[in-house]
Amino acid sequence: MLIAHLNRKNLKIIQSVKKFEKILVIPDIHIGDAILAQGGLKVFKDFFPDAQVDFIVKKSVSPFFEGNPNISNLYPVFTGLHFPNESDIENVKRIARENNYDLCYNCSPFFENESLFPKGQKILSFLTVAPQVIRNDMDQTGNSHIAFTCYDLPYQLLAKNHKVQREEKFTGVPLTLSDKAIEDAKSFLMNSGISKDKPIIFLNPDTASIYTRIPHHDQIAILKKLAVLDCSILLGVGYTAQNIENELLEKMTDEEKAKITFVPKTVSLDAYAALIDLADVFISGDTGPLHIAAARKVAKSGQHQFRNKTFVISIFGATPPRLSGYDSTDPLYFGANQEVLSKTYVSESPCRNITCVNKMAKTCKDVRCYEFLNTDVIFSDIKTYLNSRK
Repeated sequence: MLIAHLNRKNLKIIQSVKKFEKILVIPDIHIGDAILAQGGLKVFKDFFPDAQVDFIVKKSVSPFFEGNPNISNLYPVFTGLHFPNESDIENVKRIARENNYDLCYNCSPFFENESLFPKGQKILSFLTVAPQVIRNDMDQTGNSHIAFTCYDLPYQLLAKNHKVQREEKFTGVPLTLSDKAIEDAKSFLMNSGISKDKPIIFLNPDTASIYTRIPHHDQIAILKKLAVLDCSILLGVGYTAQNIENELLEKMTDEEKAKITFVPKTVSLDAYAALIDLADVFISGDTGPLHIAAARKVAKSGQHQFRNKTFVISIFGATPPRLSGYDSTDPLYFGANQEVLSKTYVSESPCRNITCVNKMAKTCKDVRCYEFLNTDVIFSDIKTYLNSRK
């Protein structure tokens, strides 16, 4: 009943929009959420190719979106860390007021206050998909991935009264990268003595929340298994979990350490993304770099062809994996926007429930999100994948 009520409400909003000439898409301020919200850009351009579709993002991630043909005006103004600060809120108010948008598609839970927008502003809220996502989870059906639902919510509403102009299946979101980022990534491998003749496996050890971070003992087990292979291992460094990379390295033997190369903070974010494209396998918990890895890499200049052949591995604890994990082998999941398979692995957890979706607000005394993760299965799948490429 709630799903039907919200569908009717949203349809009234869309039908009340007299023209679709100027549209604003507002993502959450986090890196991953901004990447995923690009589905909202594409859907409006698919229906209205000549429309002005604007996008507000965090300053630090703006290089990922520069050159995206679905963006008319990019506003890199967000500066908040985990939540919007006063400046972020004022910038949303200013941009909405100055541009007189026909529709604002709000994909952030932090900008739901209608007072942020001009009086009478038409607003479509992404949060209205929540009951459908819960229903999908209960019935084990449907596609609940954030990138897909960002696209599908407006699509289903617009299709009632408008004809889609670009018949392109939604396969995921892109990232636009500069030629400098590409060259920096190649130089990093060369200066680190890493040959592309051997498989490159990239492990991201950190996440923004302790509730999504793969436990140390599981990461150590994965690294030790990978070190048996004839490969090079790239290991990201900690941002939230400071020094996590050294804590993991301390548990390695000298022989294992010789195969591991840190990817330091001095590597720019867009060069980091280009480096992922050079890797054969990328492993991560639920965090921004996972979505960087899953996105399709596009050269801003058009002068470079990316591989887009990274096997993306998502590892989840208690947070709902179907919302942001990638798995091309399971019809209940959304696959990474790569030319090869992607897989999600979910740890056993004794207390998983829907509130775990809000990982930034959890206050559990004991973190039991990863009660048991079968690292043997993960390693076996990696080895099988690498052998299939020979």
